[in-house]
Amino acid sequence: MNNPRKFDSIVKRYFWHILLWSIAVLYLVFSPSFFYQFFVQDGKPLEVWEQQPEESGGIRYNIEDLKYWAENIEIHEEGETYALWGWAFLDIGQKVEQENFDRFILLSDHADSYVFPVQVYPRQGVHDAFKNLDLGDLTSSGFYAVIAKNALPYGTYSVGLLLTREHNEEQYYIKTNKELLRTPNHLKLETQP
Repeated sequence: MNNPRKFDSIVKRYFWHILLWSIAVLYLVFSPSFFYQFFVQDGKPLEVWEQQPEESGGIRYNIEDLKYWAENIEIHEEGETYALWGWAFLDIGQKVEQENFDRFILLSDHADSYVFPVQVYPRQGVHDAFKNLDLGDLTSSGFYAVIAKNALPYGTYSVGLLLTREHNEEQYYIKTNKELLRTPNHLKLETQP
């Protein structure tokens, strides 16, 4: 390829092939983040913290499942967003109004904590199972958090629960026994060893 004319003739001859292959490669590299930034509405973190809060305990919980999610409906096909399901309530030795606490899921790796809001839904079974604790009404202890796959860099994240009341005046945090594994194509829920 020492001859510049030969190189020019190759470029002219294969210009459209080179252009189309270049566009295809750029699409493959940039389309997932472009799609996440402009089209995914649900599952983005509210904030990213540089550290986790200190554990305080006082939370009973169960992280149950991670399922694909689309437009507020559970689906069984792969998608861009997932829903993390479970239940949690405060058990601090006294009755508290569970509804007065905002709940969040914290997904933490070695560097950052991603804060996701949760949606509360009724769980009569939790109230029935723990009625002997005399903690008040635990029916609203069910939750799910919608998490977009592309909101997290590849890696392993510990799952934490944060309950706060009135602008973080009172907060409780616990690191659960679950972790999320973010691979190039999926999110997986695993139990920590």
